[in-house]
Amino acid sequence: MFAIALEMSPVEKITVGISASIFIIAFTWVSIKGDLRKLANELIEDNENNQDN
Repeated sequence: MFAIALEMSPVEKITVGISASIFIIAFTWVSIKGDLRKLANELIEDNENNQDN
């Protein structure tokens, strides 16, 4: 709808679509990577605590 409102050409629509897709993929990747790092740190801490006992 945004592209239609601005009367963009087909090339501009494709460019905006590709840019939006890259942004969404990058944001998702960083979010997942951060979650995995947090999970890994928790597992490392648990492992270290278990070894101390």
